Amino acid sequence: MYIHYTMPLRFAEADFTAAGTVRASRVLHAFQDIARAHASSAGLGFDELMARNLIWVITKYRFRVTGAVEPGTDYTLLSYPRRTGSLIYDRDFHILAPTGEELITGASQWCIVNAVTRHVEQTDLDFPGVYNPEPAMPEGIARIRPRELAPAGRHTVTGADLDENDHTNNCRYADMALEVLGRESVRELTMNFAAETRLGDEIELFTGPGGIAAGKHNGELVFSARAE
Repeated sequence: MYIHYTMPLRFAEADFTAAGTVRASRVLHAFQDIARAHASSAGLGFDELMARNLIWVITKYRFRVTGAVEPGTDYTLLSYPRRTGSLIYDRDFHILAPTGEELITGASQWCIVNAVTRHVEQTDLDFPGVYNPEPAMPEGIARIRPRELAPAGRHTVTGADLDENDHTNNCRYADMALEVLGRESVRELTMNFAAETRLGDEIELFTGPGGIAAGKHNGELVFSARAE
């Protein structure tokens, strides 16, 4: 049997924009929550990895909305890892209606990093069971190459932006990207992460042709995003 993990999911009114569409960062938070819960259930959670000076780090996200979600409805969030290489763990996501209809499909790419050196490490850590070989998004997660960028603002990292590793939560970058793009809702969002930021860091924000946004810190690319 393939490795599958499910959680109930319910959106609140605050998770939606004024236009009535679910916020991209809320979708990503849901994906992050189930990935964390699944890892913990398999003995691969934050505390277990930190005991070995290791942490999970996400490098790419992508999701596509194919149906409407609404507040107060009980959905099912399904996720499973797909290990595709010695250093890379792909993880897919599905948000399902009570009828079983797929409403949001997602994909992500993760690696395990040494918490001290910040270098990617090859480990013997693995989820028990058989990996699902079928990708939820067969076309994969594109590498975004930001070009012709125009300054679009700045964001100083606050305590509210931080995750359990005391780095800026990747979901917050989605908020930054869509804000400078002037987008409340998206049909599809792709994000690439290149570097970490911490409390007090100033992120310079940029926009580019084709719905692209990017953030830099001290001239180094932190994230890039494409919204459709």
